[in-house]
Amino acid sequence: MRLCPNVKAEFLRKDGKIWDIQTNSRGERILGREPNKSKLWLVGDSMAMGYGLPTKETPAFYIKSKYNLDVRLVAVDAIGTRGLLQLLKETIQKIDPKDSPDQIYWIWNPSDFIDDEREKKGFKRIFYPIHHQLSQISYLYRNLLPSPKANVYTSYGIPIKYPESHITYSHLGDFFSDRVIPKEKVNILFSWGMSREGTPDTKDPNYDVAKDFFSKQKVKTIDLRKKTEVLFKEQKQVYIPLDGHPGPALAELFADAIAKDFLNLP
Repeated sequence: MRLCPNVKAEFLRKDGKIWDIQTNSRGERILGREPNKSKLWLVGDSMAMGYGLPTKETPAFYIKSKYNLDVRLVAVDAIGTRGLLQLLKETIQKIDPKDSPDQIYWIWNPSDFIDDEREKKGFKRIFYPIHHQLSQISYLYRNLLPSPKANVYTSYGIPIKYPESHITYSHLGDFFSDRVIPKEKVNILFSWGMSREGTPDTKDPNYDVAKDFFSKQKVKTIDLRKKTEVLFKEQKQVYIPLDGHPGPALAELFADAIAKDFLNLP
């Protein structure tokens, strides 16, 4: 599953702010003019993609504007672990080996527990592209749909602790054991999601469990939870209002962490 290719569009958020998106022929979100050969890849779901954020507030934009690093964005909204594995494998297999990334950064979050269960049913693969096309061309169809809860994971209330027997951990094991994926180049970033009260969801136990899992897989993690709490206390826009996806402050935090790691900066 990919974003629709060659799109340049604007959308209205629940808080009344406009956000824009532009994609290339491969269905990847871009900043405008595409870089030639980016050695830094940012992968994941809506958090990496910059869902709900204007182009100039996305992690990829901050990385480019502050550190002059080009980013290849391999990310799709609401994609699960298995879907991301398929997308990343396909992307790697289509490039010349000399254009392989030096580092891959994955902004991970526990919404994968829900997305993986949906992907298991196979429904999304058929429905999503059709839904996307209809919602683009039909005002009536778009307004017949229920208002989506963008932050699906936290909309259910207090997060439950998912066991390591959950399908997501099985898919993560497949992800890191797949020979196409350069495991040694993968870096996992995570922060706090937004709670129903609009605050960092510090009661979510799944980050610690997942971090331990990544450690056992010998995959590097970049834990930004404490820094996220500081930003929130400073009243920075950590989350998009009425939504829950990362706001510009959190997007910039991700960007700084990625760029400094890539450049080996303190």
